Order: sequence, then C-alpha cells, then structure tokens
Amino acid sequence: MIVGRSAAKYGRNLWAAAMCHYLSSMRSIIMTGVLAASAAAAAETWHVPGDCPSIQAAIDAAAAGDEVLVGLGRWQEQIDFLGKAILVRSASGAEETVIDGGQFRGSVVTFHSGESRSAELRGFTIKGGRAILGGGICIVRASPTIRLCLIEFNSADKGGGIFVDRGEPSIESCVFSFNTAGNGDGVWCSHCDPAMTTCTFAGDSIGWDDGQIVTIRKACGPSGACCVEGACIEAAAVACWDAGGLYRGDDVSCDGACDPGCDEDVTGDGVVNLTDLLRVIGAFGFCQ
Repeated sequence: MIVGRSAAKYGRNLWAAAMCHYLSSMRSIIMTGVLAASAAAAAETWHVPGDCPSIQAAIDAAAAGDEVLVGLGRWQEQIDFLGKAILVRSASGAEETVIDGGQFRGSVVTFHSGESRSAELRGFTIKGGRAILGGGICIVRASPTIRLCLIEFNSADKGGGIFVDRGEPSIESCVFSFNTAGNGDGVWCSHCDPAMTTCTFAGDSIGWDDGQIVTIRKACGPSGACCVEGACIEAAAVACWDAGGLYRGDDVSCDGACDPGCDEDVTGDGVVNLTDLLRVIGAFGFCQ
C-alpha cells in the first residue's frame, strides 16, 4: 500500500482487491476458451494501483507471461514471485518507485519456488528489509533476473542486499549501498553461481560459503580474474576493486589465478629469496 492512504480508504482497498481477484478469475475463464481455439495467448498487463491495490495482489492475479506494471510511489510491502514467470517492473524507474519492507520482519523480495530467468524484477529501489538471510532479496533454489534496481539500507545475518542459495540468478545494472550484514553486506552466496553485469558495490562487500565462481562484468570492457574472499570472479578491473578484490589482469583466466600462495614468490619455488628480487630488478622498465 502506498504511504499516505488513510484508514478511510480501507473499504475501497478491500473492494479493489476483490475486483483484482474477480478480474483474474474472469480472465482465466476467458483464457481457457481462447486456448481451446488457439495454442498462443496474449499476455496481460496488471496495473498497480489501477487493477490491483498492491504489487503482491497483482502477482497473485498474474499468470505466466504476464506483466505487472507498478506506478510511482513508496510501496510498504513484501513480495513473493510464487514461482511465476512474470515481469514485475516500475513505470517510472527505481528512483521514483520504492518497495519498502521497513514495517515488517523478513526479506523485501523473495524467490523460493523454482523461478527461472523469466521471472524478472526491474526498476525498483529495494530497502528496509530485515532478515536472517537476504534483507533486500532472498533467492533460494531459484534463478530469477534482477535488473536496474537500487538495493540499499537492508540488513541481515548473511546477504544484507541479496542472499542466494543454490541458484543462478542474473543481476544486471544494480547498485548496492548502505546494506549491512554479518557476512556479505551486498551479496552472500552459498552453493550458487550468479552472474552480475555492470553492478556497483558502493562500499558493500560480497562473499561466498563455498568458493564458487561468480561472474561480475562491465558490459563493454575487458575483464579478467579477480580474487575475492578466496573465490575467483571474472570481473572488469573497476568492478573487482568495488568488490574489494585483487585484480589479476585483463583476459587472465580464473584457472589457478587465486590458488593459495604469495605474489612475491616470482619464481614459484615456494620461497621468497634473493633470486626473486633479482628477477624483479632485471625486469625494471616498461612492460612489453
């Protein structure tokens, strides 16, 4: 519900929710008849608050392939995609459309029903979540798409911004800031393989339970091996540094790049000695 709605409108909200459910039922009946005559059916667009009073009510009403289009404002609720392959997007962008879970205990957004990349969240500020796992977004055994989101001011034991367990989500063009957690202020992964493209970590950390390879890329720049928390990430230099990692160089593979060892052992014999120093002195000058 948008902040600012008065208690006097409670009855109107109940009526809107009932109409949303009624529209969903009628569309399902009509769609059944259409499918009987054709194998393809047009997707529906559910407007919030036009058709449904809340984002979750629209998700409840939507079917696979549908779109939930959310008007600008601050929405105080928590949402669950319920395993549906739908697009939930803002009409006015992340700065104008906020999903604020501050009044509740738990993740602001949840994917835990086997969602695929076809389940997409686009163009929201996600804030105010307080949970054990994933204050902003919690992904368990799912692989959704999260795009163009500002994920900020969330807290959790693991994954202040996002927690992922056994999933391969795509996280694109998102900014993580002012999230806090015991482990992974920005992102914490467990047995997962997310792909992050053009994401910014404004002081937020990332981490893993199991050292899985995670991909963090800039869209149009070179990338290479980045060592973070004992894990190897394929990242652009800036993305690696934003994540607090050690960048190994453009086009350097993750194979063996982050194995335990010391950079000072130039000869690779397991000992740092005069031979290593002489190698470095002999290499003084411009790299070819």
